[in-house]
Amino acid sequence: MYYLLGWLVSDAGKSFSDKHPWARLELDLSRKHPEKLNLGNFVVSCVSLVGVPCGRIRDGPPRNRDPHGMYRWMSYFSEVFFWFHTACLGLEKKQLTSYDPVRMDWLLTASPDSILWFLRGIADSDETVNVRNKTVEITSEPNGPPFVKLFAKVGVRATIRKSKGYNCVSISVSDAAKVRIFNPELETHRNRIINKLATAQTFQARWPRWLEERARQLLTKNPDVRAVRNTLQFEDNTYVKLMTLKVKISRMMN
Repeated sequence: MYYLLGWLVSDAGKSFSDKHPWARLELDLSRKHPEKLNLGNFVVSCVSLVGVPCGRIRDGPPRNRDPHGMYRWMSYFSEVFFWFHTACLGLEKKQLTSYDPVRMDWLLTASPDSILWFLRGIADSDETVNVRNKTVEITSEPNGPPFVKLFAKVGVRATIRKSKGYNCVSISVSDAAKVRIFNPELETHRNRIINKLATAQTFQARWPRWLEERARQLLTKNPDVRAVRNTLQFEDNTYVKLMTLKVKISRMMN
């Protein structure tokens, strides 16, 4: 239930009955990343645990905002989702989680494992892995302070910062890997990224000769500096900042 609540705070939509205190879940995830299909199916499995029928419906067509189209799921109307919205999230029927802060102080008294699954639901639905800064950033508007308190409950230091004009809650990659902030029951690209970043070797000052030669070799095959950085990370277990790599390559070419 806690993982599902995380999605309801973030990406999962809800529509309400005009005649009854019922609501249903609506989930649209971009087809750009095939692993989103597994994530959506996992959310549906959580819905089935609360006894509400839910299944995949026809994919959404490509649009300007998402040229890849959307995977889509929808549940039946149920008083369960109305209760989630009003009692668990503490919102009025017409309030939206994108604009109205949730009122979930009750969650601070839940077990650390329950809190963590709630945060995983939010992270899986609304996050960015910032490779440059070695952080995981979760869009938090308008719920930044409560999220920071919840992370503290599971032993993680979180801060609020601006990213692309929006507030986000930021945690270190090492903390993200420690608590397995992305669903540990699914093998996802984001899990692989943070695990690689958390364990990668770094060279703060002088690069060893093998690293300079490796970067030069990769550059001759692909001039894309970002691609070189990613290959060093995934194949050589070595983290280098993009700016540092650009400077090094500039010196190599002179």
